[in-house]
Amino acid sequence: MLALIQNAWRFYRENDLPTVWRALLQRDAHPLLQFFKYGMCGVAAALTHNGIMLALSLSVFPAGKGMLVDGLPITDELRSYNLVLNNAIAWPFGTLVAYWLNILFVFTPGRHSKMTELVLFWIVSAIGFFPGAFVVKWLAEGCGFSSTFSQLGFVLTSVMVNFLCRKFVIFKG
Repeated sequence: MLALIQNAWRFYRENDLPTVWRALLQRDAHPLLQFFKYGMCGVAAALTHNGIMLALSLSVFPAGKGMLVDGLPITDELRSYNLVLNNAIAWPFGTLVAYWLNILFVFTPGRHSKMTELVLFWIVSAIGFFPGAFVVKWLAEGCGFSSTFSQLGFVLTSVMVNFLCRKFVIFKG
């Protein structure tokens, strides 16, 4: 790992910005550049997912600690239920953004047919989603943590699974 970091730093130091930018845009970029691009695509997908989740949590299905529902403070049980529901509604949108950006900038499609690739992408996303839903429920309801902290647990749980599965199972690399 240290050698990968040293090689990436050497490449950055020895090349001008246009060369680094071209390398960043190539799918067969250095592994650290590829992970960086994956992270940026993940940020865009997470912003999409969490933006929708937050909008729903503030309006349609209240999920903020201390919010009022029918004039009464929201219970941890209802809050955690609504957090899971809001995440379930937001999930397909974030997944579509992730797929689109990953095939444009990060991974080389072609290991599987387009349909198989898309189905596998959704399966991997679901594998990351369901443990994330468990974690958000456990943190919000079981531990009484804030909705924001609980949502962070959801995001971290999902990200851990997705990169490796997408890199080694779905795409060519």
